[in-house]
Amino acid sequence: MKRGALLAGFTLVELVAIVAVIGILAAITAPRFFNASTFASRGFADQAAAFLRYAEKLAIARHAGVTVQVGGGGLALCATAACADANPWPGPQGDTPYRATVPSGVTLAGSAASVSFDDQGRPGTGLTLTISGDTVRTLTVEAETGYVH
Repeated sequence: MKRGALLAGFTLVELVAIVAVIGILAAITAPRFFNASTFASRGFADQAAAFLRYAEKLAIARHAGVTVQVGGGGLALCATAACADANPWPGPQGDTPYRATVPSGVTLAGSAASVSFDDQGRPGTGLTLTISGDTVRTLTVEAETGYVH
């Protein structure tokens, strides 16, 4: 090696500092990845929003009323407000009765026991769903337009 040539690389102090920073970040973020209720509650909130949007679109497409029953066990899609298994609507994959089941570690509460969409896709009343898991997520169906957010 020539005298006076520059050496490229990292010093030991720089490498130790980088490893320490990575360790601190891993200690802070790792618990979020190992908590299943985080993914379960977010996943169910997305599933419930899609379920309600599907019910609204089904009512418009079929020119008939569609009811979504809200219970502690999940959501059910029905042709009438009584929501007996004798008159269910099929799901997007053809599965009858179409239901969304609440996963373990997640709870569901609604401001009403059901919401009915008319043949224009308008709900009879508004609905607010509260989905609790790692955090509380709120899903709203607007009363006049049926907008789900």
